[in-house]
Amino acid sequence: MYQMDSELSFTKCGADGKLKIHEAVAMMMDCCQFQEYQEAGLCAYLRENQIAVFLSSIQIDILRMPEFREKVNTAVKIYGCKSIYGLRRITMRDNAGNLCLISNATGAFFDLNAKKALKVDPEVFNVKFDEAEEMECLPRKIPVPAGVSGKTVPAFVVRSSDLDPNGHLTSPVYFAIAANALEPDFAYNRVRIEYKQQAKNGNFVLPVVYYDNNKVVVDMKSGSGISYAVAEFSTIPSITE
Repeated sequence: MYQMDSELSFTKCGADGKLKIHEAVAMMMDCCQFQEYQEAGLCAYLRENQIAVFLSSIQIDILRMPEFREKVNTAVKIYGCKSIYGLRRITMRDNAGNLCLISNATGAFFDLNAKKALKVDPEVFNVKFDEAEEMECLPRKIPVPAGVSGKTVPAFVVRSSDLDPNGHLTSPVYFAIAANALEPDFAYNRVRIEYKQQAKNGNFVLPVVYYDNNKVVVDMKSGSGISYAVAEFSTIPSITE
């Protein structure tokens, strides 16, 4: 397990004074990255074999979104490895130890030389798996509604400031694009994203929005119709009960 303590700054919070969803994702992804660095065997294996780990999907359940100047603890546990995927559980707790957000994230191992996903035996890098907190984990794939027309909102143009060290659009920005495509009064407590293609500098990301009762799907597409990522926002009563 790796954990980090933070105090929520002004720029991480929105007009309602609460942590923005994409900033929460950024904190979770940073925690995952630092956790990876502390696994010396894993880092050495990935580096020597030219393997990267790319986020494939993530689901976040929001019990309560923390507010400006709150002190929070973000923690990540690797709890399994299945086929081409590494499995992580990420939590964010308030200063009293109460759970605010819980996430399930899958990362795909990718062979940089062969340019394809790679099945990895976890025994070769000797990572100790942790027992993860329970949550309802939905399937990795998110279906886009068929037979109905979505609402297209203005495109987002990827700039160099939106890129990570791999030259890809960062995971938090996908969340920001999708969240900005929602109607202002739409409330949700679960959000998940399936990543499909990497958006790069200069690419146009065209969000297409589908509304279905208490669920909204945002398909973030390229100009040629290829889907970069699909997000789903929903309201689940059991999360906050």
